Amino acid sequence: MQTRAQHRATAAELNEVSYKPTEELFVELPLSKSGNIGEDPERTQEINVDHDAPDVENDEENDPWLCFACKEDLWSSGSVGCDGCSEWFHVGCVCNISEEQRAILASDEESPWFCSDCKDRTPSLLSQALTEGRDKANDVLLSTPKSNSDLTEPVTNYVECNIPPVGTSNGDIAKAKWGKLRGLDILSGVNAAYKKVVKWQRNIFQVPSGKAGKAFIEELTKAVNYFTASSNLEAVAMTMTMILPPLLLQKPSKNSKSKDHVLHLEKRLEWWRNGDLDLLVKEGDAIQKRLLRRKVSRADNKEKMFIRLMLLGKVSAAMRWVGEHSTSVLDINSVTETVVDGRVVKQKVIDTLKEKHPDPEPSQEDSLLQGPKDKVEDVIYQNIEGELIERCAKQISGSAGPSGLDSDGWKRILCSKQFGPASRELCNAIADLSRRLSSHYINPHYLHAYIACRLVPLDKKPGVRPVGIGEVLRRIIGKAIMLVTKNDILNATAPLQVCAGLSGGAEAAIHAIRSMYEDDKIEAIILVDADNAFNRLNRQTALHNIQYICPEIAPYIVNTYRTPARLFISNTDEEILSQEGVTQGDNSAMAKYSCSLMPLINIVAMKCADNNTKQVWYADDAASSGKLNGIKQWWDQLQQNGPMFGYFPKPSKTWLIVKPGLKERAAKLFPDVKITDEGHKYLGSFIGTPEGMDNFINNKVSDWMKEVDDISDIAKREPQLAYSGYIYGLSKRWNYVCRTTPGISYQMKRLDYKIRESFIPAILNRAYSCTDVNRRIFALPARDGGLSLYNLSETSDMEYQFSCQATSGLTEAILNEHTEYHEDFQRTKDIKEQITKTRKQFFKCKRDELVSELSPAQKLQLDLASEKGASSWLTTLPVKEFGYVLNKQEFNDALALRYNMNMKDAPRQCFCGETNTVNHLLMCKTGGYVHLRHDSLRDVFAELMRNAGCKDVHTEPNLLKTDGVQLPAGSNTKDDARVDISARSFWNPLERALFDVRVLHPQAPSNRSHKDIPSMYQHHENEKKRHYNARILQIEKATFSPLVFTTTGGMAPEAQKVLKRLAEKTSRRKNQRYCDVMTFLRRRLRFDLLRTTIISLRGYRGKVHQLSSANIDGLDLNLDPTDQVQM
Repeated sequence: MQTRAQHRATAAELNEVSYKPTEELFVELPLSKSGNIGEDPERTQEINVDHDAPDVENDEENDPWLCFACKEDLWSSGSVGCDGCSEWFHVGCVCNISEEQRAILASDEESPWFCSDCKDRTPSLLSQALTEGRDKANDVLLSTPKSNSDLTEPVTNYVECNIPPVGTSNGDIAKAKWGKLRGLDILSGVNAAYKKVVKWQRNIFQVPSGKAGKAFIEELTKAVNYFTASSNLEAVAMTMTMILPPLLLQKPSKNSKSKDHVLHLEKRLEWWRNGDLDLLVKEGDAIQKRLLRRKVSRADNKEKMFIRLMLLGKVSAAMRWVGEHSTSVLDINSVTETVVDGRVVKQKVIDTLKEKHPDPEPSQEDSLLQGPKDKVEDVIYQNIEGELIERCAKQISGSAGPSGLDSDGWKRILCSKQFGPASRELCNAIADLSRRLSSHYINPHYLHAYIACRLVPLDKKPGVRPVGIGEVLRRIIGKAIMLVTKNDILNATAPLQVCAGLSGGAEAAIHAIRSMYEDDKIEAIILVDADNAFNRLNRQTALHNIQYICPEIAPYIVNTYRTPARLFISNTDEEILSQEGVTQGDNSAMAKYSCSLMPLINIVAMKCADNNTKQVWYADDAASSGKLNGIKQWWDQLQQNGPMFGYFPKPSKTWLIVKPGLKERAAKLFPDVKITDEGHKYLGSFIGTPEGMDNFINNKVSDWMKEVDDISDIAKREPQLAYSGYIYGLSKRWNYVCRTTPGISYQMKRLDYKIRESFIPAILNRAYSCTDVNRRIFALPARDGGLSLYNLSETSDMEYQFSCQATSGLTEAILNEHTEYHEDFQRTKDIKEQITKTRKQFFKCKRDELVSELSPAQKLQLDLASEKGASSWLTTLPVKEFGYVLNKQEFNDALALRYNMNMKDAPRQCFCGETNTVNHLLMCKTGGYVHLRHDSLRDVFAELMRNAGCKDVHTEPNLLKTDGVQLPAGSNTKDDARVDISARSFWNPLERALFDVRVLHPQAPSNRSHKDIPSMYQHHENEKKRHYNARILQIEKATFSPLVFTTTGGMAPEAQKVLKRLAEKTSRRKNQRYCDVMTFLRRRLRFDLLRTTIISLRGYRGKVHQLSSANIDGLDLNLDPTDQVQM
């Protein structure tokens, strides 16, 4: 048995020795959607039956007329009979019917065809039959349109790919029952419904909690289980899964409420169980006809789009509307201009989309690997469990596929604890589905809805960028399978192909290419880009070869790419087919692409082994270094061998970076390639001379400064959203360049200045720049009391060194041209821990330097802002659903409170007569705002205790009278004494626990007397215990815990213990992870405390004047005479 490593290491040998000539066979080409031989591939889901197929007359016992391969009824799709054994097959169940044979059989019903078994037994007969029909086939093919374009010349010299046939199935759609539907009526009804719903606008309401929502999830689970159990409904199970959300979750009206959704969902569930698809489709059509066509998102609405997406927590999507990244959706009938080879080409959008999704190319003999295949045990897929599906669903984001249910909808039904066991059962069912797709070869007709995508044509400025959006279910399953098989994929591709899940793969490739360029022995670097790379990869060749390269993912890849995927163009009735390459919106696409190019990479490496060239690939971006003559040989080999794998190097997009003095010689060797001796960008960084790098960085900095101006403008109206967008989105754009480009600290000073002069004043609502001291404070991490607005000129070089350290192992493997790479996870973990430690030490030194220059009050304020949990309101995304949104004034005041700055537009004098400062307002008792902070925090704690399952929770309970019991000095002995909260079963079952809340202001004169913050907390806790502890222990026979908080968000040790216990109880009761619950509790308390503190800064403290007003109880408001007067 030849190992996979031997397959990879001897790729060139296999091309020269193992690729044996075969008989003149034919590769399987995509079938028409009806599946009938010779029929025009009109994309439809109607049931078209081959008229030459035997007449089964709904005879369920007529077993001889089942497909010999899958044992399904022949009426489910087109069929063909073997002239050798007389058995009949579905066209989709056999792998040796080519487009040529299809045309022959369509034009001549008597033309012979043989199954694979008979072909092997009678090769001479097969060869004779094919030869006799060749001329006739070419004539027919010339007039038979393919899927996306017409075939203009005969295709010859096909080679058969070894793609496994579909497995057998126990299901029989003819025997299926669903509600009132039977047999093929189910198939036709489900397919007709799918054809309708994929054209609908997205108009789906959130799955409601309660009985109706659980019932919906149960029906979805049933549909998935129909497939995994190979039931009689297997043929339509995946399509049922995709039509279920749009049919049952259609929003009845624009302003419909949750109770309306529940009523409609219950009614539709009953229709669904009865198989009343017509009623569901009719109701959905009626709703859709009354929907206004949604406005296309345009760049002039970018601020509104940014705000809407940020409030949903979708930072990446929101940041596309900042700077020049904003775009719009194109009308498919509009005409765009594209520059091609220096010429301006005008073309309709729909024609461009079809051009970018070409028809399939035949496989060539030299592109196919041969030999024995590694056997994969199915047990490896048992690691795909319901918990993994839930985790993958949480990590998925993005819009909906053709079915209309987006990632948020799937997250809710898979991860929400509101649905209890129903969600867990659905996760387990999807895990079963994933395991089956990974280990069995499925009839491709069963998966057409699963692999379909929505296609959105975006304005590329100039040109068209087609964006495919796959079904979210496919993304979840693909992610789970890729996680389980990640090491197998890396073993098959790394280190030369770094795009398939390698940690820091792109950064390692950049560091490796830069090291090659800086080597004195290297004369040039070539950076190659391919033409329409992801859509032109030879799919049949890829499906054949991936069985040898990475057999662990082969079944899933074959199942999802065996047949063309339907691409439904958004907001239109148009659709095209994806027949080559990989499908966008598929998590396994990059793994498939990287594995599919490995034979090409190995062939080129073997052919150029003697010229000392080195290469590295990131998907289709290939790079090679060496002497000019060696690179020329490498380039020639790539151009020669690339097309047979579907990789077409594009000279007009390829750059050759040469050392000084070699440009003229390079121009003679590479007449069609762009040549530079200054350098060129590579994977977002730059490779070349220092001068070229300076130009690159200066241009980048200029672009970033414009983006900072854009987000600063937004910050004037929405500072919290702009700040979160900066931290979690915009800063990542230059952080990557800092990690991959050395020596750019000087150029980053321009960006530092722009941030200081534009962005910081915008979020502070100040008309002037901040002071030097404040700028240094803001440059600290939020956990250290800053705003994480780093000085990039100080951190860029450090981040570059960190990147080099983290990727050193992979970079070394690339430079040494290793054929295999096994990541040392422990070494990588140790390096990352050391990097984290070094980064913390760097900021600690910066903070220590700063503290030595601060006044005692400023130092205390910085220490308070550095407390654990005090900065959670800053680091939390402003998600509206969770109540984490602050308006402009609240955010500005929160920053003023954090750094003890004067508030803007506040009165100079308090109503009590004192000067208005932040410290005074937080201590002033006029207006009752000190009590407001206390009472609000008390009520929040009581609510959280009830949610955690505590019993007998109530606020301000009176304590039992002392009745003469001697208590220690300082104890509260009043008869009307009371604490803030009483609860049972908090610490121990049925035991009573009492709590008393205190919110203090650390900058008050009485608190500044303490030497540090811990001693301040200890003082206030001891004071509370002195008042209540002895009385509660002796008389109430209960426990007592003081809850001491500060206005800056800190909490004392006793409060932290209570919070941990609260998180533990809530975690068990709600079946949520402890860390998630703890994070939520900290944020909930912090935001509540922040809001009440801000209210006390702006709240009205004057006298309330009683204004006379009419008694509304005695008025008939509908009889107001004003309404009767005509204007």
